[in-house]
Amino acid sequence: MRNSNQDDNLEQRILRGYDTFSPAERRLADALIEYRGQLARYSATELAHEADVSKATAARFFQKLGYDSFRQARRQALQSRPWGSPLEALAEITGPLQGRGNLGRHVANDIHNLTQTAEAIDPGDIERAVAIVAGAQRLLVVGFRNSHAFATYAFAVVNSIKPDVHLVGIGGLALSEQIAALGTNDAILAVGFRRRPYALRQILETARSRGTASVLVTDTTASETANLANITLTCQCQGAYLFDSYVSGLTILNFLCSAVALELGDPAWGRLSEIEDLHNEFGDLIQPDKSENQ
Repeated sequence: MRNSNQDDNLEQRILRGYDTFSPAERRLADALIEYRGQLARYSATELAHEADVSKATAARFFQKLGYDSFRQARRQALQSRPWGSPLEALAEITGPLQGRGNLGRHVANDIHNLTQTAEAIDPGDIERAVAIVAGAQRLLVVGFRNSHAFATYAFAVVNSIKPDVHLVGIGGLALSEQIAALGTNDAILAVGFRRRPYALRQILETARSRGTASVLVTDTTASETANLANITLTCQCQGAYLFDSYVSGLTILNFLCSAVALELGDPAWGRLSEIEDLHNEFGDLIQPDKSENQ
């Protein structure tokens, strides 16, 4: 492997030699592919920790791939990355106007992401995802870091049309307590935009081992994690400036939840009606002043 073609990128070198790797090297290879668009955020030590390998194993691995060091591999990956971290984007801003940003470019980027996402997702995958979410006796919704906000949104919407929906990661309970008793009648709706903590993969692995169906809404950086879900809906999330754009992700979640409501039909409308009656009874929501609209 040391005589690798020096023009090959990191992922090509990994895939070419994957069958020859030891179990530890495969864990590191999987981590590198998973985080290939985010290597600027990691040190060699952090990657070794993510893959549960020693620093010495990581150093030998990069040499085996034909690199002098992890720094050389990271430098090559950054040169060919689809997009990187906010720090990288900030370093590439060259002028005051670009630094302030341009709303038109920002909106155009979001439209592009939406279009690319809609064209790439198989309608059949949407139908299967709807069937999984609608048919679950118990639904667990999960998302960490930036993804938690979108998981919370999905939970709030689905909980309004379907009973026995639970948001993982709240109430001070450990993950093991919240995913206990997962079975074939349950399902998981996971949101996993970069950077994904290892806990997300562990939850999906547990679900697969127990025959629990799962739907993952993610971005194009997911690889091994995406393969663990029954259905993966991949969104384009590259930002125009410093930060990732989640417009396409939110749109897919909104559409998915709406389609689930239509699939459920009368039970969904009945639950929505009951909830609305309770709001009116409790008087817990601010009512718009009609005079303000006149």
